[in-house]
Amino acid sequence: MKKSPKNNQRISDIWWFALVAAALKLLLIPAYRSTDFEVHRHWLALTHSLPLYHWYSDTTSPWTLDYPPFFAYFEKFLSFFASLVDPTMTNLHEGLNYVSPLAILFQRLSVIFSDVVLIYSIRKLSKDLKKTEKFLTWALIIWSPGLFIVDHMHFQYNGFLLGMLLLSLSYLEEGRDVMGGFVFAVLLCFKHLFAVAAPVYFVYLFRHYCNGGIVKGFGRLVVMGSVVLAVFAAAYGPFAYYGQIQQVFHRMFPFGRGLCHAYWAPNFWVFYIILDKLLAFLSVKLGFNIQAPTASFTGGLVGDSSPFAVLPTITPLVTFITVLIAITPCLIKAWRDPQPRMVTRWVAYAYTCGFLFGWHVHEKASLHFVIPLSITALKSAEDAKHYFFLSMVSCYSLFPLLFEAQEYPIKVSLLLLHAVLMWFGFSSHFSGSKVGKASSSVPEKDDKLRSPNIDRNAKFVVGWCGKAYLFGLFVVEIWGQFLHPLIFGNRLPFFPLMMISIYCALGMTYSWIWQLRYIAKSR
Repeated sequence: MKKSPKNNQRISDIWWFALVAAALKLLLIPAYRSTDFEVHRHWLALTHSLPLYHWYSDTTSPWTLDYPPFFAYFEKFLSFFASLVDPTMTNLHEGLNYVSPLAILFQRLSVIFSDVVLIYSIRKLSKDLKKTEKFLTWALIIWSPGLFIVDHMHFQYNGFLLGMLLLSLSYLEEGRDVMGGFVFAVLLCFKHLFAVAAPVYFVYLFRHYCNGGIVKGFGRLVVMGSVVLAVFAAAYGPFAYYGQIQQVFHRMFPFGRGLCHAYWAPNFWVFYIILDKLLAFLSVKLGFNIQAPTASFTGGLVGDSSPFAVLPTITPLVTFITVLIAITPCLIKAWRDPQPRMVTRWVAYAYTCGFLFGWHVHEKASLHFVIPLSITALKSAEDAKHYFFLSMVSCYSLFPLLFEAQEYPIKVSLLLLHAVLMWFGFSSHFSGSKVGKASSSVPEKDDKLRSPNIDRNAKFVVGWCGKAYLFGLFVVEIWGQFLHPLIFGNRLPFFPLMMISIYCALGMTYSWIWQLRYIAKSR
């Protein structure tokens, strides 16, 4: 059966967006690279040089393999081509801290080509949208400044992994629950940090797919369970065969690393840490014998954090319980009324909770909920306003990742261009000049999915409160880049990062509250 011209046009349209993004990514090849570049190069060498049963026990480099097996297999696949491009790159010992033009080019291109998964999933998720809605959605995700900064400068494979998440969500929204569960299971075997949304998937699939009576429901539960178990067996089976399962999980869950990956990751624990430091300072001033913690905001190393001076120490179990309590509202909603068109919001909310209250959270994890919420940004003017605010905060919170002077104009330009794109795109889409102009592509029969307080024909207006907060981002940046060095010189070097951390944590907290209110009021 031949594809229709309309379908071919859809494919060609999205590839124009992808080609523009790829052109910019190619220009960023010589840009700053973090230690993650060496981490992934070492994983290429490790999986290429050693047998499978040594992958999770090797200590040749401090950058040990700590991702699930499917990602290790992915590195093994890439290593075949890497060894042809530059054999030293995949040499376990000679390749340590190895950098060459060919190695840089290969690793950068591997990230660019892996984004094909993201492109495909976006096209699948947006296939029922109107043309203008489709183009704006593609622009928000494919041209996301956060992905440019984290993947194509700092260096990671988030676009590839988020593509799998969006693909899973697209299947769930289509009602193809088995495929949705299958893809999510595959994603978990690539990167286990996505497991924060596993309770949402479990409740939703149990209530939406495993229904229809005891016999039929049990049969479907067996089918879904078998699919998921088959995926995990394919991932972990070989390591179980060699008796390496305990070592694999030890590497994947290094709870000794401490509560925070970096103090400037803007989540709830920033407030907790700041409060502990203030209490320690006041206690010392009042004459109490308090040993203040030694960690600083200029940290960011993966390692044990110093203990809290005054407040109780937070354990992984405490953060786990906190995250579970935080996501309970959407679990209740998914249990009572498992609606396919709400699942993206529920999953995004779960990742927001994981970011705010989780253990050893990476600042890059904000992409886990910002990218899925791009899909819902055009549902209403309120959604657009929330996304505009959240994406600005998320992108700005990533600025400390690129701390070299030559990258400063790039990250600022990416944020400003993204802001302009959103402002004109949302203002045009939600102009309020025509009835239905601001409505989403969701049919009228699905109005029950929306909060009753949302006016679908409202104009896109940020409001004075949002504008004041965003202006505050500008003030924080001016202080950190210009005023602080001018006034304090090299003293208090942690203070600019502390300001970014606290200010962005306030914005993230607002986003969490907004999503919680939306979920609570949705019918």
